[in-house]
Amino acid sequence: MESNFHRDFDLPWCKNLLRSDISIVEVPFQHPLRNDTPLNKGVSNTMFRQTLYTPDAIRAQINFKRPTTEADSIIPWEYCYLLSLGSGIDGKAGRAHGGFNALILDQMTGTVASMVSGSFAPATATMTVDYKAPIDTPGVVLCRSWAVERQGRKTWVKARIEDGRGNLLASAKSLFVDPRLERI
Repeated sequence: MESNFHRDFDLPWCKNLLRSDISIVEVPFQHPLRNDTPLNKGVSNTMFRQTLYTPDAIRAQINFKRPTTEADSIIPWEYCYLLSLGSGIDGKAGRAHGGFNALILDQMTGTVASMVSGSFAPATATMTVDYKAPIDTPGVVLCRSWAVERQGRKTWVKARIEDGRGNLLASAKSLFVDPRLERI
């Protein structure tokens, strides 16, 4: 995958991930300050647009899909974020707030649920988060997500936040429910 990377991704593990894996497909990143694209129509997402996409919080982001190696995945790919994080998300100095971890995991799993179901805005019904290790800030993390089950309007999705060595920092399993179709 060739792209103009943010300087925070100028780390050996990021370069290796992004340049050596030919199966990675970059997913266009919708500009956080634009709400007029077809993908963003009707979604405010001000938490990200106004609060998190700043030089002190989520400093840079690359979105991509790649083949999954997860045995429980019901689809052949996983969706990923590579995030450069600043100290504006800290709970304790030098560590991301646990609520930030949950927010990112919810965003990741919701994106995959939407892709799998074709629904524009599935709602989070439940999400279980397991915190394994602190996320150091400033720093770069890899977030991965994949679907594990689909029944009717329900989609179950898993996600992980990992460091550059593949160590698990936090994980989640979420259930999303598609909105009911309006009858005409």
